[in-house]
Amino acid sequence: MTSKRQTQVVDVRAEKGFTSGGESNEILRIASNGAYIANLSNAFDPTREHLDFEIKNGKVVPLNKKTSIGKRIRDNIQARGIKDPNEGLDVPKYRTLASFILGGSQEQMRKLAFGDQTVNYDKGADNSSVTRQKAIENWALDMYNFMAKKYGEENIAAFVVHLDETNPHIHCKIIPVDEKNRISWRKVMVGKNNSRDEYRKSMLKLHNEIYEQVSKKYGLERGEHISETNAKHRTTEEYHAERRAKLKEEVEKLEKEKSDKIDELENLDHSIKHAQAKIKALNTMIFNLQKQIADLQEEISALEADRDAGRISNEEADRRMQRLQAYLNNANEKLLDKNKKLEEAEKELKDIKDKIADKQKESDLLEQKISKGLPLVKKQTFSDMNNIGFENSIKSLRSFFEKYDNLLENSSPEQRDYLDSSVTPLLDNAIFKDIADNAVQLAQISSYLFLGYLDKATELSESCGGGGGPGTGWGKRDDEDDEAFKRRCYLMGMKMMKPSKKQSLKR
Repeated sequence: MTSKRQTQVVDVRAEKGFTSGGESNEILRIASNGAYIANLSNAFDPTREHLDFEIKNGKVVPLNKKTSIGKRIRDNIQARGIKDPNEGLDVPKYRTLASFILGGSQEQMRKLAFGDQTVNYDKGADNSSVTRQKAIENWALDMYNFMAKKYGEENIAAFVVHLDETNPHIHCKIIPVDEKNRISWRKVMVGKNNSRDEYRKSMLKLHNEIYEQVSKKYGLERGEHISETNAKHRTTEEYHAERRAKLKEEVEKLEKEKSDKIDELENLDHSIKHAQAKIKALNTMIFNLQKQIADLQEEISALEADRDAGRISNEEADRRMQRLQAYLNNANEKLLDKNKKLEEAEKELKDIKDKIADKQKESDLLEQKISKGLPLVKKQTFSDMNNIGFENSIKSLRSFFEKYDNLLENSSPEQRDYLDSSVTPLLDNAIFKDIADNAVQLAQISSYLFLGYLDKATELSESCGGGGGPGTGWGKRDDEDDEAFKRRCYLMGMKMMKPSKKQSLKR
């Protein structure tokens, strides 16, 4: 039998701006037991998190969760007097970070990481007793030394090794600093000509060098580079957009299932009312039959007394007794039948109640899945919207106070005294109160718009006294990236939060 090829994995992506809080938290496993990491990677195993490590200054050390990757980068370039080319820009424009994922085929990487130990890769399994093998540390150290020699050790902002996912791998963040001590993706990662062909050749060379100097030593073949296979490489933005679309589809599917469960519960509710009415009718019939039997038994007793006292003849007594006894037998048969039907109806009612309890549990479970399925996209989007709102608020406040300062400067002493006494105190509360009152709802509405939940955005807007929906044709434009669309969603959210003219006239 032919063995599977064990190939190396080398993925390089350019990042504009430095690693965000969300990505940094994921890489450093901040709040690894929370919903964020759990949803971010279904293959994440918290019982193997203790095996993760990073390499700092050529040594294997535990993960440093106290300092985010973004702060590490800022501290690094500040100490070296390097300027961030995106500093002061509202939207990062320049590529300032090379993000590497280094690894290999799953079988070989697991062998390096865990040796012959038994590891259960099923979700929820307990692998807390698994230990880290020296081979994975040696591989990571060799890879670190390669990157340090290739790009300069001082430019390695983070070098983190994950052993708690399906396939062990390295996250390496390189600051592309050129010989003039400036950040330049073009010069460091591409070359002088800055062409696609030159970048392709540069990546092919990197692929070959890693194979010759590291991968071959650990049983990993070179493999094929993306430029040789013509495979389409997704950008980070495309990747997250695909994940959001998939997650949204899954959530909508769960919501459909929940809606079906609610319909089933409503049908069962109708059935339980029918069963309760049936039981009530049977109880009434049983009560009437029991009364009828008691009356017949009294008549029989009275008839026997009259016969014994000689008030009627034995023949008359026997004739009437037969008739009463026939009525009594018939009533007893009916009573037995109704009691049996009552028992069946009560069992039916119990079964329906059990079904309702089961359906309710299923509905509750679906609700939990829905609430767990949304946090990654929703929380990240919500955070983005809050950040945009904060940035816009700060800009607005700066602009306002600049104008107000100019007004004060150009006012007469009397006007200035008036403004200081009457207007300035109002500014201390009104603006910030407005932000505090509306920021959360505004970010929520903007998040719904970005994720495509227009009905929910409209509903929340109207519940806050706003003027309703975004109008027909709302959505992301073909020429719009995620950041631009988020900002447009936020601006639309602000518009939706304002009362409509119709509402304003009523006040």
